[in-house]
Amino acid sequence: MIRLVTLCLGAVLLPGQVFAQERLSLACPLEHASGREPKEPFSWDPPDMKIIMMSQSDTLVRSAYEGRVSNISKTEDGFYELVIYHAIYYFWYYNVTRPLVARGQAVRSGQHIGVYTPGSELEFRVFRNETLLDPRGWLQCRIARAN
Repeated sequence: MIRLVTLCLGAVLLPGQVFAQERLSLACPLEHASGREPKEPFSWDPPDMKIIMMSQSDTLVRSAYEGRVSNISKTEDGFYELVIYHAIYYFWYYNVTRPLVARGQAVRSGQHIGVYTPGSELEFRVFRNETLLDPRGWLQCRIARAN
């Protein structure tokens, strides 16, 4: 009887545990990007783990992972924010000059999703459900932290 309960619990819990331990491999949203740390006049608690990327040569923003476009909205400063989701993950891009995708559209990893203005700052965030994650270790490119 104990073996049966253990087997049933293992069958129920194992898929969630495996998925929770998943390490994503994320394409870099800008191909030739450098980065900087957020310069905020105050500290977030918990820390804001956004990545700020800049490029002098890139003109297109790429999807970091496959998924579906959840939201496209124009911001008050004239740029756009795009949200792409895959299962329990949400990928948030802020300061996109012009979107190249539509709400509900499926996208592939590395697909061009928006136009970028060289020299501007692109903010990138990753959430698991509603929990903000630090995606630096998952990006295929390395965005240096400021000292």
